[in-house]
Amino acid sequence: MKECWQNLIDLVGNPSVTFERLKSNPKWILAFVVFCLFSIILGWTHAPYTLKLLYQQNANQDEFDNTISLISVIASALVIAVLWDIMLSSILTIVAKVSKISKELTFKHIYAGIVHTSLVRVLIYMVNIGLVPIFKSVESVNIVIDVRILPGLHHLAGPIENASLVIFLSYINVLSIWYLIVLAFAITTFVEVKKTTAYFVSIVIWFIRIVAETLFAVNYFPS
Repeated sequence: MKECWQNLIDLVGNPSVTFERLKSNPKWILAFVVFCLFSIILGWTHAPYTLKLLYQQNANQDEFDNTISLISVIASALVIAVLWDIMLSSILTIVAKVSKISKELTFKHIYAGIVHTSLVRVLIYMVNIGLVPIFKSVESVNIVIDVRILPGLHHLAGPIENASLVIFLSYINVLSIWYLIVLAFAITTFVEVKKTTAYFVSIVIWFIRIVAETLFAVNYFPS
């Protein structure tokens, strides 16, 4: 258990050490539990803004229930995140086996690495949610992009009518680099490829992920 907690601590300060430990001892249960708890806490912390957006989306529905809708959004986001990690780990495991990158690399190793990198994404969301009350009141939030506070490409792109594109650009922010670096550390540690290759794979994984999150946001909230 002590090693598991140390993995979480080193993930922030020294991620390469975390993934070296996971390569020899791929423990992921604590990281998974922490990820789920943080995701739920973030969902409830962000509740006033989420409820405002949900109300605007469903104001014309006579049987609209704020609480049930909020729980539905939080649960859906968590389930999708968990399924994404499982699917991604499965795909990477198959690629590793087919390409014969490493005989020792198993699904458990890859899943442990993916779950730990997912914690970085949660921490990025925590930073954004912590900034929202400073810059936005609940009354001033009308569309989902209003709660994207971290400086991103959507602030530089100028007026864009395509709401999906604006949301997508908001994921390309100053802390995205942190996630890409951590993910690249995981790849280079587990499969020992060149850094350029690791960063290329990291960008592809990250790109697919933010496309999925953009579709989720567009589906649930008004734009």
